Amino acid sequence: MKLLTREEFKKQVFAKTNGKCCVPGCHCDAVDAHHIMDRKLWTDGGYYIENGAALCSRHHIMAEDGDITPRQCYEYMGTENWLKPDKLTCLTDEEFKYCVKHCIIDKWGK
Repeated sequence: MKLLTREEFKKQVFAKTNGKCCVPGCHCDAVDAHHIMDRKLWTDGGYYIENGAALCSRHHIMAEDGDITPRQCYEYMGTENWLKPDKLTCLTDEEFKYCVKHCIIDKWGK
């Protein structure tokens, strides 16, 4: 897990999808490197490749609104290492993964 700059984060997230939105069936260009778990849940900003999803404008709004879940973002990006934000100390790593997998927790940590 390597902390990236904002620019590196966007570049590497987009590179994983060849600059396209990661949502299956969407052929739009990615315009946003979405933080799967909100960056404010990290003391360092959460700019980790494992915490990023390449999304077009429409799907980015849906992810921010919770219509696309963190679990879906991880799956669409093919991310197997689901990083627990350091501000979610109330959960173990396994509890975090369970909560994300079962949509018990949203991108805001609620």
